Amino acid sequence: MNPVIGISTNFLTVDKGKFLGMERIYVNKDYVDAVNKAGGVPLLLPPVEDAETVCRYVRLCDGFILSGGGDINPALYGETPHPKLEEFHSALDRSQWLLTQEILRTDKPLLAVCRGVQLLNVVQGGTLWQDVSAIDHPVMLHSQFSPRGDLFHPVDIAQGSILHRIFGDKLEVNSFHHQCLKDPGKGLKITATAPDGIIEAVEMPDHRFVIGIQWHPEMLLTASDTMLPLFRQLMLACQ
Repeated sequence: MNPVIGISTNFLTVDKGKFLGMERIYVNKDYVDAVNKAGGVPLLLPPVEDAETVCRYVRLCDGFILSGGGDINPALYGETPHPKLEEFHSALDRSQWLLTQEILRTDKPLLAVCRGVQLLNVVQGGTLWQDVSAIDHPVMLHSQFSPRGDLFHPVDIAQGSILHRIFGDKLEVNSFHHQCLKDPGKGLKITATAPDGIIEAVEMPDHRFVIGIQWHPEMLLTASDTMLPLFRQLMLACQ
């Protein structure tokens, strides 16, 4: 049977028109397309703060993708807001915190993308750079203005990691983030870095399959199949 992959979703507040102020739940279609292409069954998981419902989500699904999205409330990792902090939604943070904890508790396969890896890190007690400009050494641009399927910079991949088994020593990726991991959380091992030292991927060796990546592999699939082995590895881990 094709594995069911739960995909976390986000809040979107309508900012114009006759439904001004209405909250909607969404996820970019690229995630759904990626799961379909890799042989999985995508299932969207609306954000809820009810622990029993979250546990039902996790029982229903064979594996998970924590999708990208907005910033995370810095209070969750003991910091005050940086001037370049962007919009966050505390209810979303709380919901996805519960979901991440339950996924890790049950040791189900997890691919955490962009905001997803940042959330994973904070749940595990790590911290974030609230904006790359706060980093105490020169860094390159990490939010490209070119199409989402374009390659933007290389990453170096650590030997012995799942990512290394899939892609080898180096990989060209896209980049759409202004926040990034600072201090890795408990159990997280850095497995890929950008040329400026920014953390691009982490894994949890004590778990069956937990990979967090800062780039957007689902977007790259709109231009080529280079990232397809990553999603297929998620499917295999579910079996």
